[in-house]
Amino acid sequence: MLNLFGPTHSVCGGVSRRELLQAGGAGLFGLSLPKLLQAEEASSPVKPRAKSVIFLFLFGGPSQLETWDMKPLAASTIRGPYSPIASRTPDLRVCELLPKCAAMSDQFAVVRTLSHDFNDHS
Repeated sequence: MLNLFGPTHSVCGGVSRRELLQAGGAGLFGLSLPKLLQAEEASSPVKPRAKSVIFLFLFGGPSQLETWDMKPLAASTIRGPYSPIASRTPDLRVCELLPKCAAMSDQFAVVRTLSHDFNDHS
C-alpha cells in the first residue's frame, strides 16, 4: 500500500482516494518548488520577533476548561469551581488562579486549535 505521510487507517487493502490525492499533491508541490524558492530568495528578509516558545505538556494537569478556555455559561459540572477574569487581550478570559498570566496576555498567544490521536483521558 502507498504510504507517504505516516500511518493511515484504510478499510481496504488498496490505495485510498486520500492517499492518491496526497501523492498527486506532493508531485505538484515538487513542480512549483523552484518558483517558491526563487520568490523567497527575492523577498526582503523579515527578522522574527519571537525569542522563545513555552510548550506546556501537562499529563494530569488542569484542563483547558479550568485555565485558558473557560465556559462561564456552561453548567457547573462542566465549567468547574473557578471563575474567569478579564485579561489584557480583548475577549480572552482566563481562570482566576492565573492573574499574572492575565496581566501579560498581550505578550503571548493562546493556541486552541490542536488535536491528537491519543486517548489518554481515562
